[in-house]
Amino acid sequence: MDDHRPYLPPEWSNEERIRTLMGPMPVAQDEVARTARLTFWTAAIHHWCSVTKKLTFTLQESLSAFRRGTQQPLCLPEVLLHMNRLGEVVPLDELPLGESDEESWVGWGRRVFIATPSRFAWNKVKQALGANNIQSKVFVNAKLLQEMCEAVFNSYWNMSLDDQLAASKPLSFSELYSKVGGCVGSADSLHLVVERLVHDGRAATTLRENMTYVKLAVPGSLQKPVITQMELAENELCIAQKTVENNVSKLEQEIAGLQQEVMTALKAKSKTKALASLRRKKRAEKSLFTQMGALENVNACLLQLQETQVNKQVLGAFRNGVEAIRCSIAGDSSADSAANTMDELQQVLEECQDISSLLASGVSSQGTDVDEDMLSEELDQLVAEDQNLNQIDTNLANQMQGLGLPDVPKTNPLASVKDLSGPSYSPPLS
Repeated sequence: MDDHRPYLPPEWSNEERIRTLMGPMPVAQDEVARTARLTFWTAAIHHWCSVTKKLTFTLQESLSAFRRGTQQPLCLPEVLLHMNRLGEVVPLDELPLGESDEESWVGWGRRVFIATPSRFAWNKVKQALGANNIQSKVFVNAKLLQEMCEAVFNSYWNMSLDDQLAASKPLSFSELYSKVGGCVGSADSLHLVVERLVHDGRAATTLRENMTYVKLAVPGSLQKPVITQMELAENELCIAQKTVENNVSKLEQEIAGLQQEVMTALKAKSKTKALASLRRKKRAEKSLFTQMGALENVNACLLQLQETQVNKQVLGAFRNGVEAIRCSIAGDSSADSAANTMDELQQVLEECQDISSLLASGVSSQGTDVDEDMLSEELDQLVAEDQNLNQIDTNLANQMQGLGLPDVPKTNPLASVKDLSGPSYSPPLS
């Protein structure tokens, strides 16, 4: 039987072998056959998930994936329970994801020595009683999840080698998917990967304006990443800056097109259409003036925010410097030393106050109403210019009509010239 599914094992073409493997699980006494059956289907399920990048699946999906004609692998339910006991697949509702609270030693002992063994024992009891229903459970391939976490983390930072400072800032979930989507296959898989990275302390997420932002930890750093309000504000300002710049570009193109429409209407002697196009052009210019003011405000705010970050670093450096000075003059509590330290701190605080004052100021953008008289005057000027151009063209055409070419001669003008090189020619005597 020819089957071109790429995840199928090599034994799939062996009719007798596959017919045996598709049967039910052997009895518990036949340990060798049970082990062979579990080993084969465990490897097959892992290979299926890896090739298709399928991080989550159900029992029905696995049965459909390994269907052979009308036959399905009857032992897959027991195989999944075996993989669950080994921790190779985990039900989605039992998978630890997201932020994890700080665990005390007592909590760790309760989880390791009481909760986990109790859950495994209860699952085994339900399996023995036939009450362990896995039909509706969604399983997560824990091994593939760990591989995808490493692939996403390494791929993101390998693409950001040139600008690690920008890569260390939060980005939206859609931007992250556009960068590393090839490692996970789907947005749902990436969501699980990010939540797992958050649980491991290698990522942080936050929800702002119905948009999820993700920040990955710097490679080699043991510190858990944190998304600050300043980083979110800078991200939003950058988005607003791009939006306003696009609006300005569109308005400039619209104004140029309306100007062309005005000139075309004047040439067609359609003053009403030209006046309407000119009025639309004035409105577009007013909107452009407003957008330019908004762009200037956004740029100023973004610049001040970036300067604030630099000043925060400088202030931290001053604080560390003060601590270093305090340690270096330990035992010396003279008034002069204290006065110098306070003067330095006062100077830094005054600089911060100046920056706050600059942040409070903005760029005002006020548009002016269109004056109909000025609009008509500008239109009359354009009409006069167009008429002058038409008059010049008419005068030039009249002058060209008076010009003419001479008649074509009917005889050869060189026929009367004697041939000086003939035999009858005799040079004069000296």
